[in-house]
Amino acid sequence: ALKTGLGVASLDNGTPGDGFDTLTAAQARRLACNARIIPAVLGTHSEILDLGRGARLFTKAQRRALLLRDKTCRAEGCTIPGTWTEAHHLIPWSHGGATDLDNALLLCSRHHHRAHDDTYDMTRLASGDYRFHRRR
Repeated sequence: ALKTGLGVASLDNGTPGDGFDTLTAAQARRLACNARIIPAVLGTHSEILDLGRGARLFTKAQRRALLLRDKTCRAEGCTIPGTWTEAHHLIPWSHGGATDLDNALLLCSRHHHRAHDDTYDMTRLASGDYRFHRRR
């Protein structure tokens, strides 16, 4: 409801009927943003898996989830174990990318540096791995 603007929020500190106990969805979104309250997706043991834009670095729980999914560096042909890799934002944080599993993959240090090198492009393969190639 907060996304569509059709819902209302309520406060627990208002006196019922005083006109200050409910907020519009837009007011609630603005208050949540100003307070840095963000949606969080929790795993089965209440560990945070998705923090949206609230945190730039991946949490330990997110790293564990990436290790289960990716297992190794996701660069084509690279067999560096996932425990030796770095979590990479597919859409960079500086360009609005979220710190969540859908925007992340594991890359070894070499391929992570290459992912941030403007002289290379990354192409996603059908396998989910990424191919690096020099820009022309």
